[in-house]
Amino acid sequence: MQEEIIEFLETLEYGTLALCNNNLPYSLPINFVTLNGAIYFHGSKKGRKVEAIKANQNASFSAVKAYSIIASYMSSIDGLACPATQFFKSCLIDGKIKIVQESQEKIDALNALMAKLQSEGGYKDLNDPIYKKAIDATNIFKLTPTNAKLKLKFGQKLSDERFNMIIKHLEQRGTKEDLETIKLMKEHRC
Repeated sequence: MQEEIIEFLETLEYGTLALCNNNLPYSLPINFVTLNGAIYFHGSKKGRKVEAIKANQNASFSAVKAYSIIASYMSSIDGLACPATQFFKSCLIDGKIKIVQESQEKIDALNALMAKLQSEGGYKDLNDPIYKKAIDATNIFKLTPTNAKLKLKFGQKLSDERFNMIIKHLEQRGTKEDLETIKLMKEHRC
């Protein structure tokens, strides 16, 4: 997986996992962590997710970070609704998913997830024997990417006039999110 995608995923708390079972789609939000180029998450030993994975190891995962909503009047003076949009950064990952069997890999994934979601610490490392029963009762899933791409929408292909009009409106509105959006618009301008 590309370093830029890994860095982006490390800033997000959850994404959406999409599976297919019996020719029916199934998607669910999950907390996740990236580790050694794969995506790990945890869950129950039973249920729809486990059955879907056992039946079909193909999976897709997506995660998105939303930025400023761009009202139609911010980029057009014709009064139409269609220029309205939202700027965002997202990643789309396809791959193969499996249930992790190896104990140390499970522990490493859970330690990485805890470090991500509770970075201030305050818990015993999951290598502690006190966790053995809980870890044995938990499934750890590993999604190994076969294809991964980052998608950015920050008005990169807009005309200079529309691009500058949006920046002007975002500056006037001036929220923290708008200022971050302006920064990313300028960074990713074609």
